[in-house]
Amino acid sequence: MSLPSDDIHAYLSSNGLDVIPFKGTDLAYGYRENEPIFAFIVDGGNGSMAFQKAMGMYWATAEYISKPWCLVMVTALPMIPHNRQMLDNLGTQYNIQLLETPQKNALLNIFIDQLENLTSIMHRYLEHNESNPSLSLGESMRTWKSEKPALEDTFHVEIDRGDLSIYDENGKMVPNRTTVPLTVTSGEAEIEGVLLRLVQSEPHLVFYTEHRNLPSVFRLDLKDQKLTMRFEADKANIIEATSFESLVSAFKLKNEIRFSDPNSGQTVFNVRVRRNG
Repeated sequence: MSLPSDDIHAYLSSNGLDVIPFKGTDLAYGYRENEPIFAFIVDGGNGSMAFQKAMGMYWATAEYISKPWCLVMVTALPMIPHNRQMLDNLGTQYNIQLLETPQKNALLNIFIDQLENLTSIMHRYLEHNESNPSLSLGESMRTWKSEKPALEDTFHVEIDRGDLSIYDENGKMVPNRTTVPLTVTSGEAEIEGVLLRLVQSEPHLVFYTEHRNLPSVFRLDLKDQKLTMRFEADKANIIEATSFESLVSAFKLKNEIRFSDPNSGQTVFNVRVRRNG
């Protein structure tokens, strides 16, 4: 099988995406070096080779190693069921598009749909080129490290406390260095490993991630009933950015967000937008 056709290359290039080197893939496109928006793996057989490459990229590398925002796998024949099931499981965590025995225009349609999805998620960063959102996003991302944009939202909320015993120190709720990885969920959007710490107990409780989850920042003030969510883009990659933006958008739509202990499944904080706030 061959790499993407000229019309796909022309489409991605016209939307501000450059060909970039990226180990483990056959071809990659991105707005910035070593940060692929799209990466290709092409397999002329039943996908076994492509499957091994994908597993090496996602399971055999550290979490901090850059990964494609969208991995597109193209196989000439259907993937064997066992590999397909494992790939589907991996696809619950990452954006993986598998195209088996592709038909005409099917591959191009994947890129059109995925790019529309990306720019929709990242709409708060589109400032300079409304006629071409992807070009605008690329222009924005290339300035993140120099301009250090930080988007912050503060919500007036109602906070229901769950089991806070995870923050007890010798039976008391006092500021300490204890952090417990929490999962933050709203609708289908989710961020794992949020290290919310008790930073203030008098005159009231305040929980804050401080620098621990950069580029994402969360702060809960239980007296003022406020939730602050901030994203520091200069420290971020595109996967972190889309995860955060998806969570903020879901919260604004659902008006509810949950902080839970992934080990027990218990709710630590359930936060709802205050209707009169």
